[in-house]
Amino acid sequence: MASPLIRTIQTACLGFGDVLRERPDVKFLLVPFAQEIANQPCDIGYPQAELKQKIADWLDGENLGFGIERMDWSLVEDGWNSKAGPYAASLEAVTARAAALRATLYAHPSEAVVLVTHGAFLHFFTADWASFDGSKGTGYENCEFRKFNWEAEGGEGIHLKEVGGSKVKMGRPPGVYAHVLEGIEMVQGQNPRQIKVGNGKI
Repeated sequence: MASPLIRTIQTACLGFGDVLRERPDVKFLLVPFAQEIANQPCDIGYPQAELKQKIADWLDGENLGFGIERMDWSLVEDGWNSKAGPYAASLEAVTARAAALRATLYAHPSEAVVLVTHGAFLHFFTADWASFDGSKGTGYENCEFRKFNWEAEGGEGIHLKEVGGSKVKMGRPPGVYAHVLEGIEMVQGQNPRQIKVGNGKI
C-alpha cells in the first residue's frame, strides 16, 4: 500500500519492484488516507487521470517490468487531493483519518502489510512522537522502514507498537504542526522547528 503522492508511489515501486513484478498475488493499493498532513504544494496530489499519466510516463523510463495496471486505483476518488473533508489540513481531520486507517489495516486479512507513507502522518498513524525532531518535521528518515505490531485494543481504539522502538509512547507535544494544521495553537515563544522529543529509545 502507498499514499497516492508521486514520491510515495515511486518509493514503493523502486523499493518493492521485485515483489511487484514477480508476485501478482501481492496487491498494490493506493490509499488516500495515508497522504501527508499539510496543504502545502508538495503535499497535494493530482487528480486520478493526471496522476496515472505521470506515473505511467515515469514507469516507462524506469523499466521496472510493470505499469500502472499493477496498482489498484479504486480508492483514489475525486477530491482525494482537495485537502477538504477527511483530507483537510486540520488536527481533527488528520487524527480521524489516521484512526480510520489503523482500523482498516487492523481488519485487513493479510498477515503483514507494507505501507509507504509520510513522516508527519506517521506520528498520527502510530500515535507516537517519541522520536520527533522539529528541524525535520518528523522523527523518520526518508525511506526508513520500521516494523509495528498491533497492541490489544484498548478503550481509545486500535494501537500500534513499534518492534524494538520506544518503551514508552509519547503524545504530541504542544505546538507541534501548529504552522501547518488548523486546530493547533502556537506556543508563545516556541519555534516549531526547534522541538525535539527524546531519541526513540526512552
